[in-house]
Amino acid sequence: MPRLRHIHIEGYPYFVTATTGGRKVFSDAQSANILLSCIYHARKVGWYLLLAFVIMPEHLHMIAVPRAKNISQIMKSIKGYSARLINLNIRNHGPVWQEGFYDYILDTQDKLLTKLEYIQNNPVKEGLAKAPELYFYSSAYRPDLSDLNAYLNNSAAGQECPAYPGV
Repeated sequence: MPRLRHIHIEGYPYFVTATTGGRKVFSDAQSANILLSCIYHARKVGWYLLLAFVIMPEHLHMIAVPRAKNISQIMKSIKGYSARLINLNIRNHGPVWQEGFYDYILDTQDKLLTKLEYIQNNPVKEGLAKAPELYFYSSAYRPDLSDLNAYLNNSAAGQECPAYPGV
């Protein structure tokens, strides 16, 4: 079956899921910290606005608004670089990530808020934390390091959110 192409629409947030193929790679704090640093580095260099994320033992969920790279380039870079660093750390040569990723364009604010709630509550639902803000590997732990409020409050700066006119 042919692989589906990822669509790029300027200014819209993407809900992305990437999996490790069932291996609990990110149960190891060093591996999870490597992925965390890759996510924050990509935000810092301007590849995307980071609206939310959670690193679970077997997968990553992220909501990002692509900027300097499209969603395919972003995920290829994050997965590739984190895999290289994780393999160096654990002295392994095998794949860290399952091939590809799933993405979903959040074309309404309601969809964005629904996926945001899902991401924040994922570690609570799985018994990894008692509250979203207590899970270290989530944007709920450090909301000051995400761009969610700036994205939703763009109108305060005299601009509309490209994805949600009037917001």
